[in-house]
Amino acid sequence: MIPTYSSDKTIKKGIVVNHLEQLNEYDFTMPHRHDYFEFFYFTSGGGTHSIDFKEFEIHDNSVHIVAPGQVHQMNRALDSEGYVVLFELSALNPPSVIESFLFEHICMSAEELSPTFRFDERLMQPLNERIKHIYESYKRSALLDQLRLVNEMQLFCLSCMEEAGEIDSPIDSDYLKFRRFLNSNFKVYKKVKDYAEKMNLTDRALNDLVKHNSGKSVSEVIYRQIVMEAKRLLRTGISIKESAYALNFEDPGHFSKFFKNKTGMSPSDFQNHT
Repeated sequence: MIPTYSSDKTIKKGIVVNHLEQLNEYDFTMPHRHDYFEFFYFTSGGGTHSIDFKEFEIHDNSVHIVAPGQVHQMNRALDSEGYVVLFELSALNPPSVIESFLFEHICMSAEELSPTFRFDERLMQPLNERIKHIYESYKRSALLDQLRLVNEMQLFCLSCMEEAGEIDSPIDSDYLKFRRFLNSNFKVYKKVKDYAEKMNLTDRALNDLVKHNSGKSVSEVIYRQIVMEAKRLLRTGISIKESAYALNFEDPGHFSKFFKNKTGMSPSDFQNHT
């Protein structure tokens, strides 16, 4: 079962910061997901972190971003340490370049866009100081401290973007527009022509755009989005029938056939697979 967690503080557009010292409530033995961002910074690494069914090692001086809706499972080593910042996108009041960077992680799977960032030793001290300032600012309620908290988090995002090379080579804006629309509508629209019409493009022009940016056809990207959400739903403990209807498949048998064709296993096999 994959529970979905929410936070009263993030719902109120706040930013929550927790210090990860020893194993605590953030170390789950079961996969789960949230309706807000989790921004992990590990000062000392160890263990593994599964994000949308892809496993990543936890390294010293690294960031892991878990976007709303993504399924993740943390297995930290006992001596690992760091911080986790919880926030909704609106809480950062980000400039467009940072908003796009974060939104990319909502739109794309961990296989398409790595959610982890590992920094070299020369950046360890300044980043450690930054996360400490973020934590200290969070613990104080003065307006200036809250403004500093937002500013420092924006700078941390910029550091991740620099490490990934996204400032020099940002994702194509038209492609990101397509991915945003897909992320919001894949349960309703499953045909290439639907997305081409919404973007005022021909099917061929949209396919060229998507192929250039992802190496895949439009239909492949659409199907990947559907399959990822199907996997998330199938692990929540609801039935295959309910998962099919949640994704707007009229016939559960059609959903099962589609899922097996794209993954190589039936929905029931996936549910039972550990």
